[in-house]
Amino acid sequence: MLSRIKSDAQTTHRQLVPIWRRRVRRSRVLLLETPYGDNLTLCDLIVGELRMDDLVFEAAFDDERINAVLAQLDAAERRVAMAWAHPAIATWTEAARFAGAADPEAYGERVRRKLKRLGNRYTARSQAAVTRDGAR
Repeated sequence: MLSRIKSDAQTTHRQLVPIWRRRVRRSRVLLLETPYGDNLTLCDLIVGELRMDDLVFEAAFDDERINAVLAQLDAAERRVAMAWAHPAIATWTEAARFAGAADPEAYGERVRRKLKRLGNRYTARSQAAVTRDGAR
């Protein structure tokens, strides 16, 4: 009876141990967000290199709204915007870091705000043009 209780307790304990505390073949499982020095995480090292060639910077999009907004960005800002659109990049900071910005967090936020402002301006102007044309 005591051996059965010990066995059940071990099984329950094993099930309740968080994944990042478990061992596989005597090695610990690590979280992808584990810091790895120089502002890198384990995820940055194992995902592989994202190359600038993987991004399309000078492509024309089918949607004229996107083309109009991107045309108002300089080359560095366009690189950040296109990097952010890549599925491997999740945040504006990562996009700015990939694009080579000196202060990725601030620059990524600046580009995000600029794109939002330009998009809102384009929408407002388009609506004003439709209203003006409809009033004639």
